[in-house]
Amino acid sequence: MHLTGGCACQSIRYECTEAPIVQLLCHCRACQYATGSAFAAIMIVAADKFCFLKNEPSCHEVMGGTGRKFRRGFCPKCGSPVTLHWTEVPTVQMIQVGSLDDPSRFEPQIELWLSSGYSWHSTNPRTTKFRKGAVTGVLDRLEAYFAARGRAEWWK
Repeated sequence: MHLTGGCACQSIRYECTEAPIVQLLCHCRACQYATGSAFAAIMIVAADKFCFLKNEPSCHEVMGGTGRKFRRGFCPKCGSPVTLHWTEVPTVQMIQVGSLDDPSRFEPQIELWLSSGYSWHSTNPRTTKFRKGAVTGVLDRLEAYFAARGRAEWWK
């Protein structure tokens, strides 16, 4: 799978040369603030399969629901959210699905932090759901992916 995308004004462009490891909807309060919506739609990809083709986003560091640090990447010109980077795990890159050239390729598998979700927003019937963060689900998929690539210590 080849994914391409960028910001609304096209100042930032990226590509990913491999299918996402996991695709999720995060309903945590930090993602709600960042997107101005009920959730963030995110694809997690291998960092070594992702690259910026034109410019890089500005970043703002935030604490996620689990207390882990994340760097939210956005376009300094148009403000579009583009990426999310888990600072403790440099082997993965997260893509904001709205920044994809073809967001219809997104197929959410997991929904996180439903304890922060809004009662007026329904969930996807095909996803595995977690009231809080997904220690199982996301981390299990990351571990299996990197084990298949011979990287037992993928979080470093």
